[in-house]
Amino acid sequence: MGFLIAIASLPGLIIGVLCGLVPLGMGLRHQQLKWGIIGLALCALAGFAFSLVGGLVMLLLTTAVVISYAYVDREDPFTSRASLDAVNFEESQLEFLMRQMAALGRTIRQSMRALMRNKAGFLGFIGILFFVGVSVFGPLFIEYDGITHVERRLPGARTLFQGPSDEHILGLDWKGRDILSHMVHGGRNLIITSLEAGLIATLIAVVVGAIAAMVGGLVDQILSAIANFILTIPQFPLLLVLASILSFSSRFYMALLFAALSWPALMRAVRAQVLSLRERDYVQAAIALDLGLPHIIIREVLPNLMSYIVVNMIFSIRSAMYYIVGLVFLGLVPLKEPDWGVMIFTGRQQGAIFNPDGASMILSPVIAIALFQLSLILFTRSLEEVFNPRLRSGL
Repeated sequence: MGFLIAIASLPGLIIGVLCGLVPLGMGLRHQQLKWGIIGLALCALAGFAFSLVGGLVMLLLTTAVVISYAYVDREDPFTSRASLDAVNFEESQLEFLMRQMAALGRTIRQSMRALMRNKAGFLGFIGILFFVGVSVFGPLFIEYDGITHVERRLPGARTLFQGPSDEHILGLDWKGRDILSHMVHGGRNLIITSLEAGLIATLIAVVVGAIAAMVGGLVDQILSAIANFILTIPQFPLLLVLASILSFSSRFYMALLFAALSWPALMRAVRAQVLSLRERDYVQAAIALDLGLPHIIIREVLPNLMSYIVVNMIFSIRSAMYYIVGLVFLGLVPLKEPDWGVMIFTGRQQGAIFNPDGASMILSPVIAIALFQLSLILFTRSLEEVFNPRLRSGL
């Protein structure tokens, strides 16, 4: 299973190239060579970065974009010159798949235009790509410096702390180690754990909130009571208590705990929105046709909530990152280097905050976390336009 989750690996690059042959082949077939080559390059990059998962996801997205440029529904009287009497509305499974892929590709293109139109949102997107790129590809170029270097102490110096220099751009920490290497290697776990917590919390909130609103009755009362009970508990003080009792040996379990404590606020908001949408004519029609609860929630309700849900997911990721850094800073979770939070904790313990030469050990992760959080906030500006048709149309 290692090839499924490997990050920045040679097997992942091979997988990405193989996945990229699909959009390249579709581009050659439909005379869209430029987009086929772009698809191959993106698949190779995604496969190299995130192995099979990244390669397959990028294969789907890039192939859809290539198809969207070439696909024409010849049975559609609005896109073909066929007369209405000559139109045959029956379609094969392949024709259905091509139509769906073309629709996905057009959606991706519209989303990219909306993303680039909002300058602040696009800047946030670039910032997120920068931090993810440094965390994924940076370790390939900068080796982790994890051993003590007594030989680096300057003559007459009492500590191994050193300020930024030409040889060490961000200086040296209390063990004489290169701070830049810790910055490059220390962001991955923090970012991944925050993403996991935000995604899980959002998923729980959306599912529970939608079910509570659509089913109603006793189910709604029980789910709302559980959410209200969790909301009455101060989250960070509870985390401090749990951290003193439990051992967070796994970052994923930590993400699950954050998600279990942070879903109720979004759940209540989703529930209120779904209660409003439930009275719309198209939802009532779906209920009258007995299309089933999963269909109604996924196809009729959630598309109208995507903007709100995605923006709140970003805020959940921010909150999870703050909680993780807070627990690490207080020394209540296992400290494992390299990690931005551990750098702040260790720097405070070793007196870096009082040493001008060691200030970079604390300031570097603090500034990195702040810039990543700022990038997330700016990115929400574009996400609102991507998922809100009214904003896309400039209304």
